[in-house]
Amino acid sequence: MTGNIRDKIQNETGAVQIVEAAFVFPVMFIILLFLIYMGNAHYIKAQIESVVESYAIQGANYCADPILETIQQEDRVPAISELKTQPYRYLFGGMNEIERSIGEAVDKEISGTAKSAFANMNLKLKTPSSQIAKFHNYVVYSTFSVSVEYEIEFPIQFLGEDSPPLLKITSRAEMPVSDTAEFIRNTDMVIDLFEDTKIGKGISDAFGKINDFISTFASK
Repeated sequence: MTGNIRDKIQNETGAVQIVEAAFVFPVMFIILLFLIYMGNAHYIKAQIESVVESYAIQGANYCADPILETIQQEDRVPAISELKTQPYRYLFGGMNEIERSIGEAVDKEISGTAKSAFANMNLKLKTPSSQIAKFHNYVVYSTFSVSVEYEIEFPIQFLGEDSPPLLKITSRAEMPVSDTAEFIRNTDMVIDLFEDTKIGKGISDAFGKINDFISTFASK
């Protein structure tokens, strides 16, 4: 009698374990798959952020030195007749070509390098190449930014969903454009324009008084 009860309990325990496993294993599998997916998504994001940051630095360098693009692309120093210094380009624009070339390069780089462990884990770039790279002029300083918006598609489709879910991510990098010589040139041009005007004389007199005031305290 005792042996029958023991066998019955063991059989029921085994059945309960099978039922528990039937519920737990699918949940654990989904969690594990989700963790693997998020790891791959962060890996793709790291690749794209590396591309965005490197091209933001490159674009800022091109804006600061127009000759640099020719040197890097053609591996030679251009002749004097080929130089495109574009004086006062910070005041009157002239960065459209750099924005276009950097935008196209970023688009091509992302399309060719962003890889995942899942064959059907697709990346869709949403930002047009014409809007990826931008030069920002803030009068006293300027920057060059690269920004992309993209979607990463989940490798499987959940029940009740018409399409796989998407993870929307934005990566952006902004670098300062450092060109001291061009800043001095632009400042000199402004001074030349206002030098013989009433506004220019007023500004000059104001700075003269400030210098005299500072010199008075410095001499004590």
